Amino acid sequence: MEAIGGFTANRALRPELMRQVPYAGAMFDWVSEVWSYWLTTFLSAAAGIGAEKFLNVSGRVIQPLWHASFGRMHRRRRRLREEKLIGGAETFAVGAAKHQIYVRQFAPSGFAAGHLTASRVPDQPAPSLISKLRTPLQPAASASFHEAIEAKRLELDSAAESWNAEKVALRRIRVSRTGNHEEPTLDLGYGVTDYATFQVIASAWEGHYKGFGAGQDLEAEDLRDVLPGLSNSFGINLTVETADDHLLLTQRSARASSAKNLRHISVNEGMALADIDPKTDLPDPYLTALRGIEEELGMDLSEEPDMRSRITFHSLICDVTRYEWALLGHVNLTQTKWTNAVIQGARKLGVAPDDWETNKLTFVPLDRKSIEKVLEDDSDWVGHGYINLLLSAVFRLRGDRIAFMNKARATLMKG
Repeated sequence: MEAIGGFTANRALRPELMRQVPYAGAMFDWVSEVWSYWLTTFLSAAAGIGAEKFLNVSGRVIQPLWHASFGRMHRRRRRLREEKLIGGAETFAVGAAKHQIYVRQFAPSGFAAGHLTASRVPDQPAPSLISKLRTPLQPAASASFHEAIEAKRLELDSAAESWNAEKVALRRIRVSRTGNHEEPTLDLGYGVTDYATFQVIASAWEGHYKGFGAGQDLEAEDLRDVLPGLSNSFGINLTVETADDHLLLTQRSARASSAKNLRHISVNEGMALADIDPKTDLPDPYLTALRGIEEELGMDLSEEPDMRSRITFHSLICDVTRYEWALLGHVNLTQTKWTNAVIQGARKLGVAPDDWETNKLTFVPLDRKSIEKVLEDDSDWVGHGYINLLLSAVFRLRGDRIAFMNKARATLMKG
């Protein structure tokens, strides 16, 4: 006897019962199928657990097979993708021109003003310094550089719209830590050079560097300090946060000397002799920052109280493709008069003498969603500008730093 649908019946009576009880046959078949499915699943799972526990089938058979077949192909594709990001051992390709960018030091909380110091390095002709480089790194013979630089000086002196201005060049880097909190410190050694030297050597190095490709001949110790003679400039690059809690971004103009029509951060200024502090007789990056903001954006911040405390430098980088070193920083103008409209108005009034270097200004909300959107594509960016945007976002919105780094990593890998 057995129970079916609430009835007790002999097996011999089942056909008759099925005819009398509506849907009893279908229910019986469904119960049987469910029972069979779960019983099979249970037995299969038990067999699998037993085989894994006592025979280690996954570890001994399945994983090695995957590792040697599909896993090998997966690892190769991943390696090729990531090589696009890392480039050489210490650099990675960024921006429209895929310049190799090296981040020498990033301080997520920024460098305290007292931890960013300057010193003088005795001036020596750049060609003489270049002769001290390892042979694979020398872009040309010292004598040829002397001749090319003199020819460039004559060319600039005779041109109607250009001149050979003196420049401040980064010559030495010292990175250290201080205090119980291990806060990073930077001491930067500067020398004096000129625009002709910068143009000749930067161009020669770029061609030479692209020849041996992606920094493969550059070792870590080559990048951690300044290579003799190759650095003949120093840049100050800034993101500016407005009183409307927006980040100011720019687009380079077609008339700019480099990176034409590409997106950039707020300010990109080269350090000049005008930025030497008369009190210390040393170059002052804060003076360069204030001058660059005024010349490029028309914003005179000299009367803002505690203006220096609103400027935070957070990174020292090198565009290795051009061998140009720069400090990256962020300017916080929240709770000031400098709204988006006021900044646009200064540009429209023509008070920025160097506004011809940019085509337009754009304002992006300084929040995670908006910054991630901008970071999605570096194909129309100046390389070091994109890195400045990324590191300023990490500095300013530290709670979202992992999201920003992951977004930038994905963007640079697909490039």
